[in-house]
Amino acid sequence: MAIYAYALIGIIVGILARIALPPTRSVGFVGSALLGGVGGIIGALLSSVFAPGSVTSHIHPLGVVVAIVVSALVSIGVIVGTRNRRFA
Repeated sequence: MAIYAYALIGIIVGILARIALPPTRSVGFVGSALLGGVGGIIGALLSSVFAPGSVTSHIHPLGVVVAIVVSALVSIGVIVGTRNRRFA
């Protein structure tokens, strides 16, 4: 059940990354939210390697921190990577 909380945390981080960075054409608002949610789930699964016990069954502080970091990296990485670069 905690995996939904990590996905929600990731969605919030993805939306905040979308608001903080300049807009791109290829990644929209919903895309940024979905990228953040996927990053939050991946972060929770990665933190289950380091945390004793199951992170996915209850919310663990380490899981929250890693979910925030990974979802921010995924969201910002894709948003910045898909931006149009103009070299004039």
